[in-house]
This record gives sequence, structure tokens and C-alpha cells, in this order.
Amino acid sequence: MVVQLGKRYKDEQTEVEVLCIKPGACDLNIDGRPMEELQPKVLPSAD
Repeated sequence: MVVQLGKRYKDEQTEVEVLCIKPGACDLNIDGRPMEELQPKVLPSAD
């Protein structure tokens, strides 16, 4: 897995979230479960 700078990753079972501050190839796992990349939150328009 290649993690990307500024992306958040989460483990659904433990609800642990991490923010990537150094990109590169690595395995993000908790108890053998891979962490999923979170999608950006959609914010309401400021209009």
C-alpha cells in the first residue's frame, strides 16, 4: 500500500484514525486489519 501525504486512514473496528505526514510505501494495519482511506468530508457552501 502507498500512503499519501495529507490523507486520513481509519480502522472501522477500533475507530482509530491516523493522518499521514510522510508519504510512501508501508502497511497500515491494526491487529492485522488494513486501515481504509477516508474520503474528504463535503462541507456546505459558504454562499
